[in-house]
Amino acid sequence: MKDWFSRPLLGLHLLAIVAIAVCLLMGLWQMGVYDAKHEDKAVEQANAKPVDLLKVWGPDDAFTADLVDRRVKFAVDDYEEPFEVNRPDGQTWLAATVQVRGTKSAIIVVLGHYPAPRPIDLYVPQLRTITAVLQPSEATGALSMAERVNHSKQDLFSGYALADDPVWSRSFKPVDPPDPHVPWTVGLRNLAYAMQWWVFGLFSAFMWWRMATDTIAVRREAAATNPA
Repeated sequence: MKDWFSRPLLGLHLLAIVAIAVCLLMGLWQMGVYDAKHEDKAVEQANAKPVDLLKVWGPDDAFTADLVDRRVKFAVDDYEEPFEVNRPDGQTWLAATVQVRGTKSAIIVVLGHYPAPRPIDLYVPQLRTITAVLQPSEATGALSMAERVNHSKQDLFSGYALADDPVWSRSFKPVDPPDPHVPWTVGLRNLAYAMQWWVFGLFSAFMWWRMATDTIAVRREAAATNPA
């Protein structure tokens, strides 16, 4: 063990510690930049100006990943009687099948939520235009489009929307959309840089171990050959 702490190896140990520490810190810094870009992208999506629904999604189109959390707006021709959606967290959502103007199809819109039991002052306004955040169809339940088609006379879009219009009554509030979905590829270059720095750190550790063991082996061989 004392061979590892001999004077000729102390400089090598110090150099290895500095090199590995720098690689770790640089990798962490690049990961921080990567995370910051994700946060900035999430804020950008949350505050994005709504676009016309029919410009990004058609009635017969599949719900693709780029539509998740997309803020849209559309005009309303008519809507069916609202229905309740009981959520696992105890909230009760109120949703309606809304016919989108310019199409023969409808989209399920979650108008808002209220605490159970249903408040007396709840009312639903005459819908004219809606600004909402798109969400994919759920697997089962009232927000599953595969199940919802059995309760509607209209052709349905393959996802639903969370209305973010102003509160319509004292006890009725818009449903908060989930945190915006940000693809992991955002800031991919910084993620690659972080991995690269950590690979450099591993390589530095390997070179330190290799050089130290080779030096110790040479010293021991020399000592065995010439005991004096």
